[in-house]
Amino acid sequence: MKLLSTKKLSILFVMCLAVSFVLTGCTPKFDASGYIKSCLDANTKGEFEAYAEITGATVEEVESLYNQAIEAEMASIAPYVNDEQKENFRQLFIDMYKSFKYEVGEATLNDDKSYTVPVTTYKLMIFDGILAEGETYLTDFAQAEIDAGRTPTQEQLEEEAMNFMYDAMKKNLDALTYAEPVTTDIIISPTKNGSQIVYSADPSALQGLIESLVDLENAQ
Repeated sequence: MKLLSTKKLSILFVMCLAVSFVLTGCTPKFDASGYIKSCLDANTKGEFEAYAEITGATVEEVESLYNQAIEAEMASIAPYVNDEQKENFRQLFIDMYKSFKYEVGEATLNDDKSYTVPVTTYKLMIFDGILAEGETYLTDFAQAEIDAGRTPTQEQLEEEAMNFMYDAMKKNLDALTYAEPVTTDIIISPTKNGSQIVYSADPSALQGLIESLVDLENAQ
């Protein structure tokens, strides 16, 4: 019996954060390292001021993107949880984002005027063991119901799956474990926008960077 809801959440999690990175930075003296760090800080720590200043957006606009990512997570679990569980998961996701660990190195200016920014990530092992343990848990739950003369409904199984997932993720989050650090070079390229130079990073590279922050392979 698969813990399907875990996989759905993990996929949406990557997509939501990737979308939040699509904004570009524009400033007379571009701080490439500051741009990447502020992207990460805004999306994970809920710190919006630096990113807003670098990109020219308002703090409210950046905060809105962050909240949209959270709401997308909530929408993905809404069919399976009650209002209380939904709020528990909301806080769990916020706490998970804030637990992401990374270090942004000094940017190097390349000959083509692009920048290379080294980012070291420490993968958070929050999904470690959840699928295997979840399958066993749900199988045992279903068998106990059958032994008691009851046939578990799909709704009951989904509720139990979400309860298990929350407890397991919360347990892993309370005892933070990270994988060995991995350093990735992010290229930030300039393009002209009228009289201004606008810098942006490849969204696929940023998505890969996001994926390196959490053990999604253990949730699929």
